[in-house]
Amino acid sequence: MDGVKYDGEKPKMHLLPPKAINEVAKVLTFGAQKYDEENWRKLEDLQSRYSSGALRHIFAHLDSEDLDPESGLSHLAHAICCLLFKLEIELENAKIEEEEPRESDEQQHQARDQSFESDRLYEADNKERSVQHIKHLVQYYTS
Repeated sequence: MDGVKYDGEKPKMHLLPPKAINEVAKVLTFGAQKYDEENWRKLEDLQSRYSSGALRHIFAHLDSEDLDPESGLSHLAHAICCLLFKLEIELENAKIEEEEPRESDEQQHQARDQSFESDRLYEADNKERSVQHIKHLVQYYTS
């Protein structure tokens, strides 16, 4: 029996490095216990703050400090969490922007609609004049 599964275009989740993902999950667990599971979403100016946080952890790692002193967990895993938070919010915001009609698009459509409407009025006016002109020519040449 041969099975079929159409997943050729789907992300290959098995490519994720399991040990690194486990370390990231440990950092997320630490943060959830310290604050709350969704606290990372509630920060003001979170893009800048998580950029700063990621860089602090990266610089500490570059300075030969492997583990964050407060959590005892990898600085790189902390940095990855910060970057994941940034990416998640960026993707969510992009989806929201994609779903919302853009103001400039609406203005362009309105302008096109108005232009289209004036073109139709112009064409109707021209047709009426053409008919009148033809009637005038017919009268002129038949009299």
